[in-house]
Order: sequence, then structure tokens, then C-alpha cells
Amino acid sequence: MKQIAVTIASLLCVVLAGCAAAPGMRFNPGPATQTQGGDHLVVNGQRYVLLPLTVAGVNSVASTSLRPAAPVSATDLAQPNDVYKYRVGVGDVLHVVVWDHPELNNPGIGAQVAGGTQQGSAQSLAAQAVASANGGDALGRVVQADGTIYYPYVGALRVAGKSVPEIRRELTLGISRYVRAPQLDVTVMSFRSQKVYVTGEVRQPEVLPLTDVPLNVADAIGLSGGVTPDADLAGAMLTRGDVQISVDLYRLLYRGDMRNNLRLVDGDIIDIPNRRIKKVFLMGEVAKPLSIPMPTDGPYTLAEALNDGGGMNPVTSNARQLYLVRASGPDTTTVFHLDCSSPVAVALADQIVLSPRDIIYLDTASVTRFGRVVSQLVPFAGGLANIKTLGM
Repeated sequence: MKQIAVTIASLLCVVLAGCAAAPGMRFNPGPATQTQGGDHLVVNGQRYVLLPLTVAGVNSVASTSLRPAAPVSATDLAQPNDVYKYRVGVGDVLHVVVWDHPELNNPGIGAQVAGGTQQGSAQSLAAQAVASANGGDALGRVVQADGTIYYPYVGALRVAGKSVPEIRRELTLGISRYVRAPQLDVTVMSFRSQKVYVTGEVRQPEVLPLTDVPLNVADAIGLSGGVTPDADLAGAMLTRGDVQISVDLYRLLYRGDMRNNLRLVDGDIIDIPNRRIKKVFLMGEVAKPLSIPMPTDGPYTLAEALNDGGGMNPVTSNARQLYLVRASGPDTTTVFHLDCSSPVAVALADQIVLSPRDIIYLDTASVTRFGRVVSQLVPFAGGLANIKTLGM
């Protein structure tokens, strides 16, 4: 029995010396973190910086764990206030009608008209209606790859890049050399030349044509069935050529900020990301360790995150050792330390705004580590006692 007592006493001395055998994670911001300049540590090429947790300090260290922010914000762009005009493009289908001159609308049908009688005109109009219903090329003139259409007496007319009123005027001018005071109308039968794309967290990703009615961001989202519950509304991105524009859909859809309701142009891509990556992680001695999706309706603070996790574990946690870990560069991680044992620190926690992918870690109390080691040693000591008894 004396040997057993000596063994247990020796083990307890090891435990009391530092609880080095305690299971689980722990933060040890000791002298090692004070090397190389007094405020940081480099391990395997990764730089770790330890700083006291302050509002100014946290705000000065931006998180780089997400995709880079767009260089342009929608709120910084001036909205066009000119009258919207649709510009015809290659692939559009135009419908041209010259009233009382069916031979110009469809020369094949016009040749069947005998002497311009009322009956012939009626037959011509009926035939045109049938041709239109069947999508006949005689009524629909496709804008060719060179940007032109062909029309009788006018020949090849360049229409790409022009509005419908401009095309109407040029056709009227050309036909007026042969027809006295022509009454002419031009419409776009099919809008096929210009498109915008809506991707990401919408109920039905779409390729939407631009028409004679201007299309804005809110219109495009609505035509795509609206956003899904997993949409990151504040992280939407509009790609226009080589430029990415940040569009805050939350402010647009829920606060009526029309500065984010940009008018779309040909080739625009609206991408709404999933908010799954916008989380913060609560670890250590809290009531409920978990990952928390960040809200889209405003800032998310350290106090809120701790409360959502059930708060600090009053039995096992060390309130003096709260850490906020943030990736602050490609090779740098910043670790902020906060002593939450004072009421001032608790008030400060509600002023600390978190960034996506932040990690909040609450360290273990020393007595808790000691208790965990003892709980592992007791069965071992009991086994030694049984062995000794059997030996006797």
C-alpha cells in the first residue's frame, strides 16, 4: 500500500506542476508569443500576432478569408437619368410595315393582288396575318452579322446600334423616293441580341433578354424567382466587363436603397453567393460550441455570438482568457486577447464587430484541467490498488 501511495503522490505532483497532461485544446500565450519583435510568433512560415482586444484594434485588422471585395460599389456609381432607348443589335428580328403597300411588306403576296382591288388587298392582309402567325421571314427581318437588314427599294440598311425611331426615319426617307408620303412602322419582333445573366442563390437562374423596357437589378431578381433563404444579400456582385460592382441587395430589397438598383446593360452578370461561408465559429469552454451564420441585416458583435452559444461555461471556463482569431493576410493570423472577468470587458464585447470566418475561443480554467487529469488518474490508481490486492 505504501508503494501505491507514493505512486499516486508522484502523479499528483506532476499534475500540480502544470497539468501538462490535461486533455483538450488550450491557449498558452506565454513568452513564446513575445519573440521576434515582442508581439508575434512565426511558425512554419505563418505569422501569428497577439494583440489586446480593442475596438480600434479589431477594426484596423480586416479579414481576408473571403473573396476580395469589389473595387466599385453600386452606391458610388451615378445612375443614368437619360431616357432609355433600346439599341437594335445583331440577331434581333424587326417587323416593318408600310400601310396600303402590301407589295413592300411581302412582295410575294403583293404580286397576287390584281389591279389593287379591295378584295385583293383583303386577301393580301389575310395572307400577311397567316405569315406572321407562322413566323414567316417575309415579315420578320433578322439583323445580319454585319448589322444590316435588306428592304425593298432601300437595299441594305445598317440598323445595329440604332433605336427603333432612328430606323423608322431612315426607312421612311429611303422609301419616300418611290412612294408618296409613306406611312411606315417598325417594331422589334424578337429581342435576341442582348442578354444579362442571373446566377447563384436565386430560385431559377436565368438568361434574360434586354428589351425596349429597361431592366434593373430588382427586375432581374424578380424574373429569376427571387432569392433563396441561403442567399448572401449583402455580398451580391455585378460583373460588367472587367469591372466588379458590389451590390447590397439587402439595402435594396428591404430598405429601398435605390442606389443599388442599377440599370443593366448587355453582358452583365449578377451573382448572389451562398451565405454558408459567412460564419463565425465559437469554440472552447462555452455552453454550446457551434458555427453561427452571420445575419444579413446589420453588424454581428462578439457579445451576440457568445450569447447565441449559450454564454461562457461558468464551471469550466477561464473568463480571463478569451481569444478572437482572425486571418488578416495570406501569411498572417491575428489573435486578440480579452479579459472578460471585468464588467468593462463585457460591455466592450458588444462593441466588437465580427468578420466572417472569425474564431472565438474561450480557454479552460486551470482547476478544470486539474480535474480532468485527476478523473483520468483515478481509474488508473484504482487498477493499481486491485493489482496490489490480488498480489497479496
